[in-house]
Amino acid sequence: MHLSAKRIVVATGFLFLAIQLVPVNRSNPHVDPSRTIYATMPMPVEVKAAFERSCKNCHSNDTVWPWYSYVAPVSWVVAHDVHTARKTMNFSDWGAYSAHQKEDKLEEICEQVTKGDMPDRKYAIFHREARITPPERDAVCQWSDDSRQY
Repeated sequence: MHLSAKRIVVATGFLFLAIQLVPVNRSNPHVDPSRTIYATMPMPVEVKAAFERSCKNCHSNDTVWPWYSYVAPVSWVVAHDVHTARKTMNFSDWGAYSAHQKEDKLEEICEQVTKGDMPDRKYAIFHREARITPPERDAVCQWSDDSRQY
């Protein structure tokens, strides 16, 4: 190996180690069980199971941070995606949403699942069990439609 190639390998290794020092917020804020989507809305068992398996890890404050969320630069992407998902819709804070916000979010849930945009494709690659089946999609949309009728 040439001296310049060795320097590139050493520099790349050093850079990889150095980026591990960049702080990443992987906190899970406190959850008040009385404010969760499960506590504030009736939900069929199959819909809850789909949410738990496919949505909760990003759209709640109960995120289970996988091993790769501790390795930069992947950790930056994972943390960004979780924080963005929580801001968009958080099952842990569902009780804090206004009736209008809930209506919009319920409509969006069905739309995102139907289009195949949720669960996020990057997430589904590593978590194949998170993929929503057509019967689960239909159950989620039926529940969403029925819940908007309240």
